[in-house]
Amino acid sequence: MRTLSGRVDARPSKAIFRSIIADYDLNRAICELVDNALDIWHRGGESHQLAVAVSLDTTQRTICVTDNAGGVKREELRFVFGPGLTGNRPTDKVIGIFGVGTMRAVVALAQHVRVRSRHASSLTHEVEFDDAWLATDEWDLDLYDTDSIAASTTSIEMDRLRFALTDDLVPQLIEHLSAVYARFLAAGRIGIKVGNDPVKPTCFDSDWAFPPGYPPQEICTSLKTRDGDSVDCRITSGLTQESSPATGEYGVYVYCNDRLIARALKSMEVGFASGLAGKPHPKIASVRTIVEVSGPARAMPWNSSKSGINFSHPVFSAIQKPIIDLVTHYASIARALIGDWPDKVACYTTGTIQEHNFRDAEAIDTRFLPDPPRSRFDYGERLSKLNRKVHLNKPWTRGLTGNMYAVDFIFKRRSLDQKNRVCLILLDSILEIAFKDYLVNEVVQPKTGKLDDILRQRALVEREIQQHLPHLGADMWKKIAYFYKLRCKLIHERADAHVTDDEIEEQRSVVERLLKAMFGLRFGANSL
Repeated sequence: MRTLSGRVDARPSKAIFRSIIADYDLNRAICELVDNALDIWHRGGESHQLAVAVSLDTTQRTICVTDNAGGVKREELRFVFGPGLTGNRPTDKVIGIFGVGTMRAVVALAQHVRVRSRHASSLTHEVEFDDAWLATDEWDLDLYDTDSIAASTTSIEMDRLRFALTDDLVPQLIEHLSAVYARFLAAGRIGIKVGNDPVKPTCFDSDWAFPPGYPPQEICTSLKTRDGDSVDCRITSGLTQESSPATGEYGVYVYCNDRLIARALKSMEVGFASGLAGKPHPKIASVRTIVEVSGPARAMPWNSSKSGINFSHPVFSAIQKPIIDLVTHYASIARALIGDWPDKVACYTTGTIQEHNFRDAEAIDTRFLPDPPRSRFDYGERLSKLNRKVHLNKPWTRGLTGNMYAVDFIFKRRSLDQKNRVCLILLDSILEIAFKDYLVNEVVQPKTGKLDDILRQRALVEREIQQHLPHLGADMWKKIAYFYKLRCKLIHERADAHVTDDEIEEQRSVVERLLKAMFGLRFGANSL
């Protein structure tokens, strides 16, 4: 049994605005205001070119953002200032949806804000507030009819800024706007000015390279969300004409409803990890993947400020595997062709993007991708060539380099569920064999006992090796002991020990250092 005993006041506190001030910079806040203008313009039918003007006065420390999107109706002004309120429907193919963008953007930028808006040719309305209003629990704002501004216009004036508005921030803002709204700017749908400077589009899909046999690939598909929304997805991946390790303009770019949400992603969620494309490196700085997602705003995989991707979002999860497959594929191609870049990649500036259509995201199969080109020397061949003199003088080392190559090969096979367990055991075995080969073939006289007795026990073997290689230090032997215990746990205990990629990389580094110290063996850049 339950009895109604009262009501709980669930009205939001204005602290929700103050709490996000530290999370916003000039670029992100101005984008929120442009997004709002885009949505009003969209609701008005996009009957004219949207014009947005951003004025920054570094002397007076003021900002003014004006647009001709259509203006805000008197009865809809509450959508601008009320948290959680929006004039957009969740099913609209727009950018705004969360209902807090404009308000939190202006609060993050300034202590005093004045908003004037004139819907079509109606009266001009004005709302003004400052930190004194934010300090109260009152939510109502005074609304004024004021002198007319241009029809269908909204003007947002901000002063007493919360940050230092310096000259160097202006070109940074222009560059940011040019990338975020490039699709709109390039199509002539909108025009943006910062001061007297028109913002020109910065596009990331216009400099593809078309090396024979390895042109850019494009996957087109659609999916249905649990809410019944239809979302179109397009993933285009390939090599660019120029490598950009200095600027970092490689990786994954994500557009939602034509707005750039994520730029040059190079995280493990999109394939930049060991065993996949590898960690970010100049050798793969020509790999670029463009992801375009289009559909209702509520189905977009962005965060609330549209400044990043929600990687756990169902829509992103549905297309994550083909994104990773494409990134990994072209990273392999980039590495294989890096030595012949001018002749085999950069010179091929025209061609056709290969398109592949799938009825839905679950049907995507990337087996159509051609095998990456074989490097001028296979890593195993390069390893043999690198150590040819050592192998001739010390033939017992051939098996050691061969087994190290096997570790690298297995580690890169994503399809092997237990690859790390296999690599751990194999690396430890390589080390144990190397210790014994060293004592048998390199040591004239053991220092801690008879050789036959020493070889029967691993602990005695390691102690003898330490006597001959004292410069390796205690930390190295602690790591050797750690990985040996982990190996024993895998082999002798029932508990399933988890072995991470980082642990394998560290263990391999230890083994490689010891092989170099004992025999002078060398390993190239393609290891792991």
